[in-house]
Amino acid sequence: MSDAHNPMGILNKLEAGEIDAATAADLLEGVQPVIVEDTLPDFSNRWRAWWLIPFAIAMAVVAGGIGIGQVGGWWWLLAAPMLLVGGIVLLLLIASIGSPWVHVRVDTGQESWPRRVTISLPLPLRVSAWCLRTFGVHIPGLDNTSLDELLVALEGNLTTGHPIQIEVDEGDSGERIQVYLG
Repeated sequence: MSDAHNPMGILNKLEAGEIDAATAADLLEGVQPVIVEDTLPDFSNRWRAWWLIPFAIAMAVVAGGIGIGQVGGWWWLLAAPMLLVGGIVLLLLIASIGSPWVHVRVDTGQESWPRRVTISLPLPLRVSAWCLRTFGVHIPGLDNTSLDELLVALEGNLTTGHPIQIEVDEGDSGERIQVYLG
């Protein structure tokens, strides 16, 4: 591929001063994007149904609270916290149905336990942004930031099929960390 059709070659010429910015922009417009083989793992379809496990547990806690509450008397002292906690967990889980997920894979490089650590959780970014907008006025120094807008923009980017992958490989010691947002 000649330098006229190579984006790095065009940028190198621009940096060296051989061409000006307008010429570089014109040359870059005609360049076809290079498609790199997609090496991102497909976590999205594989892990989406896992939220049903905590959902079923929260439903069981709420149902247990309703059942204990039906007994009457002082049993409401046990039923009320079950209903409250189960209801809050259910609301958070329902709010995170369409949320992007974070997947963290850590390979410690050791032969002993723990060899590998794996965590996959939904990120309720929209709920977090709402909480920051609603309760952020009570947190000193947070009123001058736009953290809520950043969370909404991040969620919009992640849900449109543009995942973020961070990989750290320590080669010699064998430690490897993968973080996948999407």
